[in-house]
Amino acid sequence: YLGDGAVRIGAFHEAVNMSMFLKLPVIFIIENNGYAMGTSVDRTSNVTELYKMGLAYDIPSQPVDAMNVIKVHRAISKAANRARNGKGPSLLEFRTYRYKGHSMSDPATYRSKKELESYKDRDPIEQIKKMIILKKILSLDEINIIDQKIKDQVKKSVEFSEKSSYPGSEDVYSDIYVQKDYPFIRE
Repeated sequence: YLGDGAVRIGAFHEAVNMSMFLKLPVIFIIENNGYAMGTSVDRTSNVTELYKMGLAYDIPSQPVDAMNVIKVHRAISKAANRARNGKGPSLLEFRTYRYKGHSMSDPATYRSKKELESYKDRDPIEQIKKMIILKKILSLDEINIIDQKIKDQVKKSVEFSEKSSYPGSEDVYSDIYVQKDYPFIRE
């Protein structure tokens, strides 16, 4: 998972190349919100359709409207099935938008209020809420209860994290994928 600015870095290209060469079960997701920190993607490269970078390495790659939860689910499901079936990596360019600056010190003055407002109408959370209510899957009250449970869980998770000790050095390599049949990987 990386941002639109990180695709210009060599490590990204090395990782994409090796993952395809070794047919590793990886899903590369480029979150393209149009601004690499505060610089428009259009001002940093001639390649502005970032999914095309994966095509240079023969990785199945596609753009995804990440403002639409259903489209994201479908794209991830397809890529996950590919990875699980041993067919190697996929690259997805999630085209989205961020409503605030890149950090607390970023006032986001590089874009207009009109641009910002044009995206707020497409907010993915609000879209999926409307669909859930319209299809009578849940009521607004039921959604609000779920929202509160999520907020409570996040708060508990933050508290747990802040109270926990740092992992030990023995944990550095836990939960890391290693395919043992490659001759250059040693245990």
